[in-house]
Order: sequence, then structure tokens, then C-alpha cells
Amino acid sequence: MAFFDIYKELGGGVLGVLKGVLYMIPVFILIGIIIAHFRNKAVYKYKVRIFKVRENGKVKELNCKGGYIGRRNSAPFFRIKLGKWWWQYRDLNTTPNPAFMDEEDRVYFKQIDVDTYVQLKRKFIKEDEIEYAPVESDIKYGTILSVQKIKEVLRTEPTWKRIAPYATLITLALIFVIAYAMLMKNCSG
Repeated sequence: MAFFDIYKELGGGVLGVLKGVLYMIPVFILIGIIIAHFRNKAVYKYKVRIFKVRENGKVKELNCKGGYIGRRNSAPFFRIKLGKWWWQYRDLNTTPNPAFMDEEDRVYFKQIDVDTYVQLKRKFIKEDEIEYAPVESDIKYGTILSVQKIKEVLRTEPTWKRIAPYATLITLALIFVIAYAMLMKNCSG
């Protein structure tokens, strides 16, 4: 029984650490939520109004936020955040023209189909009438983004980069097995 008495104190220390970790989990979650909130405020600066055309020419409006997303070694693109969750977004191949944003930095889009958005400019005809007209999109920018996506898909990694992690794990496993065998040989003899 004296052999197991050693592990009583070890268990008490582990339980103390687990209690501390358990108390810290809500704090880490709260910090994560705060960081995500401020990051979203910094990235999604522009208001976006999407007009979805429905049956019989009826229009459904969707108000959301959008922002420019910068990427390393690539051109930035415009992302529309459609909901409050991180997976509810739509990336556009074209960037909106800032000349057609209103005074509140709002961008107007007309959704033609699932992934096609056309920027609109707002015109005041009379005092109570507003007309929205499509804006020509920047085809050059969309082409650059498409070419960069194709390059990224076609880029191949060298074979050694794919095999290196597995070879390292196998080598370390062999070293540990050999060290364990040598240790057991020295302890027994």
C-alpha cells in the first residue's frame, strides 16, 4: 500500500490544477468573444444594403455589414457579412466603387442569383423618388482575383514537405524506443 500513497499527493495537485482550469474557461471564452467583437468592428466598417428580387418584381431588402479583407501575397477583396456567425458571409470577386457609396458609407447591391451581386448607385429624381442604377464593375480586379485563386489551386508542394512531418515522427519514435530499451537494460543489469 505504500506504493499507492505516493499517488495520493499527486492526485490532489492534479485536482487543484483542474479546478483552476475549470474556473478560467469562462474567462477565456469571454476574452475570445470580446476580441472577436472588436475585430469585426474593425474589419466590417461599411453598411451594405442588398436588394433581392423576388417573384412579380417584388424586392426584399437585407441590411448587413461589409469590409475589405486583406490577404498576404494577394489583392484584398470585399466580404459581406450576412449574419452574426463567422460562417455567414459572401466574398465578392469585385470591390465596390467608393464613388457610389452614400454619406453613411453604405454600399447598395442587387442580388441577381445566388453568388452574383451588382453594385447600384442611388439617384434622387424628385423629392420623394429614388432610383437605383447598376454600376459597371471592375472586371480587371475580378480577373486578378480569379487568376490568383487558380494559381493557388494549381500550386504543388514538393514531396519532401508532405513527407517531412511523418518522417520526423517515425524518427523520434525510433529514438525513444531505443532510449527506453537502453534504459531498461541499464536498470536491470
